[in-house]
Amino acid sequence: MPRTSLSRKNQVATENCKSGAIFGIFLQMVNMKGTPKIMYDLYSHGKSCEGKLFSTLISAVLVPKSWFFHFYLFSTIYTFIILIVIVWMILTKNQLPIFITMYISSLSAHSCINIASPEISLLAATLFLLQVSRRMYESMYVTIFLDSKMNLGHYIVGYLHYWGCGTILLSYAACQSIQENHMHEQARNEICLQHVIGTVLFIIAFHQQHIVHVTLANLRKNPHSMQKHSLPQGGLFNYVSCPNFLCEIIIYLAINLLLGVDYYPWTLITFWVLTNQIMNATISQKWYKSKFKEFPPTRKALIPFVY
Repeated sequence: MPRTSLSRKNQVATENCKSGAIFGIFLQMVNMKGTPKIMYDLYSHGKSCEGKLFSTLISAVLVPKSWFFHFYLFSTIYTFIILIVIVWMILTKNQLPIFITMYISSLSAHSCINIASPEISLLAATLFLLQVSRRMYESMYVTIFLDSKMNLGHYIVGYLHYWGCGTILLSYAACQSIQENHMHEQARNEICLQHVIGTVLFIIAFHQQHIVHVTLANLRKNPHSMQKHSLPQGGLFNYVSCPNFLCEIIIYLAINLLLGVDYYPWTLITFWVLTNQIMNATISQKWYKSKFKEFPPTRKALIPFVY
């Protein structure tokens, strides 16, 4: 496929992603007032689905929330394959099988510069693999889903999201290998402060998110609780209602720091995660306030002391 055609496709995809992200931010700016009901339905899952009178179209495509496990399993397998390919690329000095080269070329315009080296891409892919494999483990052995539901669109987007993340991590390494020059070769193995900060941020958010998920699961295991849902307390819950969403944002920001912001795809993914988590946190905050009279008035939805 000609490079001009690929570049045009890349540009169109970028504009679409930007438009979607900006639309998500706009909904938050207006505090979701006047938002069509179908938008609430599409973003709702789990506890925010309970007792909701869905539109006919949306209610026909609700699936068990436990199906989260499916795209975490897919992402773990796919990211592991991406990891192996990047390792192979490093060991063989970019001698990739032709079908992998064709796969990358069909998805990337290779018009980027100043992007992450294969070594940094390997670190980012390793961290991302840890994240999705931990989420797969939690879906199997920690989270208690009961009869929670989610929209089928949410389920499908999960697959697309994790496929995109893995593919972009491979693209970072591949673009670097195609455009190698003396400047890149000199800097490819350098570890700078942003890589250290990114890795540390990831580890902290990774650990805290697991604690949050265990806390939420333990609330449903409490034999003394007569309610299906309880108000979580302690730790990050003293500051925000959705610390798991906050940690998710930090995890993507941390990987963005590792890879750098010069090559836009992961930055757009981070922006998408940010807007998505803001929307989900807004819905959850509203649900908590409506269900619990003892809800702390100073507790924010997502960002401590701010939002």
